[in-house]
Amino acid sequence: MSDGKILFRGTLDERTVSRSSAEPAATVVPMRMGTAGVGLLVNDHGEATRILSDVETYGSAGELMASVFDEPAESHPDAASEAVFAVNQTDGEEHRRVRRALRRVIDARVRDVSDQLIQDVQQSIESALALGRLDAVASIGVPVADSVMSRLLGLDANLVSALRNAVYQGYPVRELDATLVDWVRDRRAHPADDLVSDLMAELPSLDDRQVAANTRLLALSGVEVLAALITNGILCLAQDPGTQSLVREDETLLPGLVHEVQRYASPIARGIYRMTKRSSVIGKYSVPAGTLLVIGVDVCNRDTSAFPDAHRFDPTRGRDFEHLTFGRGRHSCLGIPVTRLIAMQALRMFLSGTTRFGLTVEPSELRFHETMVMNGLVELPIWVECAD
Repeated sequence: MSDGKILFRGTLDERTVSRSSAEPAATVVPMRMGTAGVGLLVNDHGEATRILSDVETYGSAGELMASVFDEPAESHPDAASEAVFAVNQTDGEEHRRVRRALRRVIDARVRDVSDQLIQDVQQSIESALALGRLDAVASIGVPVADSVMSRLLGLDANLVSALRNAVYQGYPVRELDATLVDWVRDRRAHPADDLVSDLMAELPSLDDRQVAANTRLLALSGVEVLAALITNGILCLAQDPGTQSLVREDETLLPGLVHEVQRYASPIARGIYRMTKRSSVIGKYSVPAGTLLVIGVDVCNRDTSAFPDAHRFDPTRGRDFEHLTFGRGRHSCLGIPVTRLIAMQALRMFLSGTTRFGLTVEPSELRFHETMVMNGLVELPIWVECAD
């Protein structure tokens, strides 16, 4: 059993707040959020769960999200009138209509290409293990993500690069969507064997900008999260030889391992946003309608009031608990099934292909990308001892 002494990146709250007081940190905190003004950061698992469950009071953030991540609207005079949102930024019948269509095409496409995706994962793992010493981000995480974006979404290398820059280098969403619109327009004229073409056939009323926005959503919130989940899992296991051996001996522990990685080493830091649709009370604050809320996912996932030994990595914890990495309820991530499938297969293949592995540097030396949305490693240098 793991001793739980696994070092991972501190939560965003721990990295940005210096405390000299012994008093516990506030779990609901007012904070300025770009041009969206003052909103609330919610670091309490119970409050966050309530907010994500109540879609009548707490809706999608829409334009307020764009004002946090993109340039100020005044630099684009037509931005407000031209705003187009992905399914996670809409509510009501529009949300249900697009989400149903996406669910159908995702499920169908995953069924069609799941064997190929697993073969791609196997090839990436085998090539990586042959190196002996490797960067698990470059040799495993990135190839797996590229495979999913190519086989599922049909994206080419240039678009994949632009999407990755949007996540980790602050590439403006508006510019990214303009690039994607051109690609979608070409796809509409020349359909291919991919999910985006399937979506346009399933829901032809979506215009090119709507398709582009949803393509961006699927790629950023699904595929790059998948890559970070796999490498974060390898990071945890690299520090825990006991769990490596335990899971090799009993693969039924794999689902629980992946579940615990999602909680303890969440690839999402603050990637879930909501807006109050009417006045409400959150924590000790009376909040007016139109207030932006951000869920501190990594903090909520280590909330000691929700999880026993919350700051301890325990892959035998099972799955009888709810982390918030992929949200919950009607706005939960559409890619959860394929993300879990690929992450589980990647970790299973990696463990079965090795007798042991570990870090080539101290955990404190590892670097993560500087973004408040995700916990993605810049690189993960490891050594491996391959199985015969």
